[in-house]
Amino acid sequence: MKTLMRAQLVTRAKKARNTQDWFGRTKLVVAAARDRAIEMAQQRVMPSMPRPPTVLQRRRLAERLSAKFRGERQL
Repeated sequence: MKTLMRAQLVTRAKKARNTQDWFGRTKLVVAAARDRAIEMAQQRVMPSMPRPPTVLQRRRLAERLSAKFRGERQL
């Protein structure tokens, strides 16, 4: 069995305490960021802009519109 010296025991306890402090600060940072995100989402009046149509969507729309206009001319 390995015997630990006093310095090693203190070092381990200090490291554990520092880790707990780090986790505590991290939780506070995450909670604050979450609160800011909620506030920003609630303040946003306008919905986010939709993505522009893809090339395929534009082609389909152009085909539909051209077929519609050709159909009206034939009548």
